[in-house]
Amino acid sequence: MESNGMISFKIDAIAVTVEQGTTILEAAQQAGISIPTLCHHEALTPYGGCRLCIVEVARGDNRQIVSACAYAAEEGIRVKTATDRIIRLRRFIVGLLLAEAPQAKVLQELAEELGIRAPARFKPRNELCIACGRCIRACREIVGVSAIDFAKRGYEKQAAAPYFERSEDCIGCGTCYAICPTGAITLRDIAEGERFTQPDGSVVDGPARIIDNWKVNFEMKRCKECGEAFAPAFQLEYIKKKAQLADDFFDVCVNCRP
Repeated sequence: MESNGMISFKIDAIAVTVEQGTTILEAAQQAGISIPTLCHHEALTPYGGCRLCIVEVARGDNRQIVSACAYAAEEGIRVKTATDRIIRLRRFIVGLLLAEAPQAKVLQELAEELGIRAPARFKPRNELCIACGRCIRACREIVGVSAIDFAKRGYEKQAAAPYFERSEDCIGCGTCYAICPTGAITLRDIAEGERFTQPDGSVVDGPARIIDNWKVNFEMKRCKECGEAFAPAFQLEYIKKKAQLADDFFDVCVNCRP
């Protein structure tokens, strides 16, 4: 019974009580029930793009398949996370994703857990991007920049910089790199005295940061105290302006800050 903004329902026959607005995935996690995810991240708005977190929701005799990460729990519903139908659909989804990105470790682990292989009828793209949208949402919602977006459609859909050229809005923070579940984003920190030749033939001298996917490279800021390169200078300028910090706020690194 709903009371004081709380609702009660069952997940795999386990009674749970959560606040209104809690998603089924969040409720399951609170109850210690595992539901696999790929596109979901607790710091981002639910997306429901990969569909890996599908569950079966029943109200009376009515049943439907929903994405647990984007579906708000309701009073009295009955949720099942691993019916034969759900497992069959989940195996199909992982198989399709594995056909797109056969080298992605997270997909290999899921495939092994589910006992499947990539469907032979699909030609592997041998790319790591599975269009989960994590990097795009993180860039918008966490960093507030919107430097990247989806490009192309259907099977060819992928995260990219505008027109597949250099992203002028990227600040080199590396949030996209950190949040990507498959390792599709390549970030390189070039040390002092090192040199890196990019695919287009241009040469970058360290200390610098390169994010291959968005075709960007950044000079690193040096600490005035210890001399270490600690972050992209462009990123620090962006943060300084956005937060209205003093001009000398990032003159020293965190380790040397009083």
